[in-house]
Amino acid sequence: LTKVSPTKYKIDVGFVPNMRVPAFVIVNDALEELLLDELKASCDGSKSGGGFLPALKQVSNVAALPGIVPPGSLAMPDVHSGYGFCIGNVAAFDMDD
Repeated sequence: LTKVSPTKYKIDVGFVPNMRVPAFVIVNDALEELLLDELKASCDGSKSGGGFLPALKQVSNVAALPGIVPPGSLAMPDVHSGYGFCIGNVAAFDMDD
């Protein structure tokens, strides 16, 4: 997880298994803290995520889907955990792949 600008993070291929492209997250300071806290809570075994995968993992999982094309899986500033494909996640796919 690399901060590439004051409002943008890059999640490199390899953050979750089988990623085909990187993922990017656009956030402000308040959302950055929430997303990182959610990820930390999921890693320490607490149940504070309500049973959902953290949004950063969901954005990364989308980057592992067949047919995804660059620039990759993109999370907009309203990103939050959803039922698999997180809310605020955008991606383009090549249907022939």
